[in-house]
Parts: sequence; structure tokens; C-alpha cells
Amino acid sequence: MAATEARRPTRWWLAYLFSLFVALLGVMVTMELIREALFQFSVTSIPGQIFEGITNAITITVLALWVRLKERRPVSSLGFRGRNWAYRFLARVAIGAIMLSTVTLILLLLGQYQAVPTAVGSLSGWAALLPFLALAPVWAVQSSAEERICRGYQVQVGALQLSGWLAVLLPAIVFSALHLVSGGFSQPLAGLNIVLFALLATLVALRQGSLWLVCGIHTGWNWFQGNAFGFPVSDLPRDTSVFRLAPTETAISWLSGGAFGPENSLIATAIWGLALIIAYRYFTTKPKHSTTRTTVGQP
Repeated sequence: MAATEARRPTRWWLAYLFSLFVALLGVMVTMELIREALFQFSVTSIPGQIFEGITNAITITVLALWVRLKERRPVSSLGFRGRNWAYRFLARVAIGAIMLSTVTLILLLLGQYQAVPTAVGSLSGWAALLPFLALAPVWAVQSSAEERICRGYQVQVGALQLSGWLAVLLPAIVFSALHLVSGGFSQPLAGLNIVLFALLATLVALRQGSLWLVCGIHTGWNWFQGNAFGFPVSDLPRDTSVFRLAPTETAISWLSGGAFGPENSLIATAIWGLALIIAYRYFTTKPKHSTTRTTVGQP
């Protein structure tokens, strides 16, 4: 476990408080106040998405400074070591995109979604293709910030001080709560689905000893969800998407996901549940030519 490299370790409860209320929520609230005071663009617009990327980049920087200056360990110990990182990341972006597209296709075939006209002030179709491609780095930064906080930092620190199951489950619950807070925790199925993804991501990261793969999957899922199909991401819609899909008048909320989007759908539960089972089998299978299991941050 790379967190053992810390010369001044952080207690797990302080690690949670700092990563959540300083590095993540503190930065987000501060940047939102700056946006409201100095800028006029909406958070759902292209400038709003870019601003969100900057906000998450600051979160990454704050966490990196804490790890480097307070804990006295390399920032790479959060889970960004190893070779061929670009391939590992980009290939998994495709996996995340395919998984989201699969959920979307199933929902379309079940008659739960339909194409809708582009709203005033929004962008879709061919006109949205270039912005769709240009916004990919924004999603990469956003997703990797969350992975650094929950999998790269909280799981690692907790694993050294808590029981194994709690070190894995607690960050998953925190991760889910962060995505539901804007809706007042009114979507329990979405909460379950996000916990399933968090557990999947943790098992993959622990087995791989790296966050590159889960950052890629997370990026691909969010990118296609928001800017390919026009679904809300964490209950927040986006003005720019190649396709513009919405639930039909006869859509069933627990099947379509309703206003929250496919992450609140039973189809997503099935997809993430199946992926979690595969990840668990992958995690518990002994690697070839190795007698030890890799941990996040290990080279």
C-alpha cells in the first residue's frame, strides 16, 4: 500500500475531513461563489463545463499539496504509477463509453427514451460534435479528481487503519452521497447504482495497483452521458450534446431513471452489478507469475 510511504501519516478521519470539506467541497463552493460574482455563464453551458474542469483541477492540486507537504510522500503514490498509462486510460474511456451506450440502447429499445428538439440556447447534432470532442479533457479532469479523492486517497488511508471491508465500503458510500446531495438524496436507486460503480472501481484499482483504468471508465461514462446523449450528470443537465434524449411520456421512472437520468435506472443496476461480479472474480483470482496482490499506488 503506497500510503505507507508517508513520513507523516494522516489519521483516517482527518483524511476524510480534509479531502471532502477542503479539497473537494471547499474548492467547489469557493469557485461557485467566484463564478456567480464575476461571470454570467450558466453552469450547464460550455464555459460552465470548462469552469467545472478548472475547479476540479484545483481540487487535484490541493490534494496533491496535502499529500506532498503534509504527508511527505510522492503524489504518484495516489495511484498514478506504472507504464503505458496513456493506453490504459484511453482504452478504458472507450469501455466507459460503450457501457453507457449499452444502457442507452436498451432504454431506447424498451421505449423509455426518445429524441427531443434542441432547446433554445442549447447545441446538438453536427454543430455539437466539435464541442463534444473538445470537452473530453474536462471530463477526464473531473473524473480523475473524484477517483483521486475516493479511491486514491480515502481507500488507501483507510486500508491502513480500518478493517478491509470498511475501508472499501465507506468511500463508496461517500462517493454516492456526493452525487446525490444536489437532489436531496431523493433517488435511492441512483445511490445504489453509484455505490456499485464505486465498489467496482475500488476492486479494479486495487488489483491493477493503478487508477488509470478506473479514471478512464469514469471519464467515458460521464462524457457520453452528458455530451453525447444529453443526460443529466449527477442531476445536472448539459446544454451541449450530440444527441438530445429524454424520457417518453409513458416512461417508467424506475426503468428510465426519470429526471435523474440512466444512472437512476434498473438497467444501470444490472450493468454495474454484472460488472461488479466480474471485477470481484478478477480481484480474487491470483495473478499469474505473482504471489502477492497489487495495491493502489504500487509501481
